[in-house]
Amino acid sequence: MARALARGWGDPVLVSDSGSGRAKALADELGGEALSNVEVADRADLVVLCHKPAQFKAVAAEIAGHAKAVASVLSGVHVAELRGAYGVP
Repeated sequence: MARALARGWGDPVLVSDSGSGRAKALADELGGEALSNVEVADRADLVVLCHKPAQFKAVAAEIAGHAKAVASVLSGVHVAELRGAYGVP
């Protein structure tokens, strides 16, 4: 899902992963940058969550307070949970 979304955006993208190396490959393909979760959250205008729903709390704990805005494609995670975890639109 993340790869398909990123390919649709025209600007260079900032991407992160859990260490699989897929972010680097995607950044190389699209002319973007592969960074840590916190670096992405600090620099991006919008953070799009495309990780596994089971990682929601860990990722939120890591980047809450860094993200300006958050969008999610996570199944089973409701808007109220996103607002509670991130406190941003």
